[in-house]
Amino acid sequence: MLPNSFYLAFGNLLYAIAISDSTVQMEEIEEFHKITRNELKNITDVPNDEVLHFNELLADSGFLNSYHAEIPADIALDKFLAYYAENKKLFPDWIKDFCLNSVLKVAQAYGGIVTEEKQIIIKLKEAFD
Repeated sequence: MLPNSFYLAFGNLLYAIAISDSTVQMEEIEEFHKITRNELKNITDVPNDEVLHFNELLADSGFLNSYHAEIPADIALDKFLAYYAENKKLFPDWIKDFCLNSVLKVAQAYGGIVTEEKQIIIKLKEAFD
């Protein structure tokens, strides 16, 4: 089972990609919610609805705390990468794939992937390799 801190870090990661072009678009928020509502359950081994909902709320909290604090994309990404560096054992390839695919979905949600988003994707891939 992934710890609560993973979901907070995951929320920071998706915030980083959403804000990377200086503005979080409604389409990116909607995609974030699709991921947290529909796909987070695929990475948890506890099929309890209350636990799944709590994990969603934790991811929301990571995203929204950074959003309301107006954290720059590079700082939000660095928070996630620091979490990853300290917790690599929590990131088998399938979790890395989930994180990367989620980032790509948020990046593509509004107008396709722009240069700033590409830079974050590259940094994430480099960290995961």
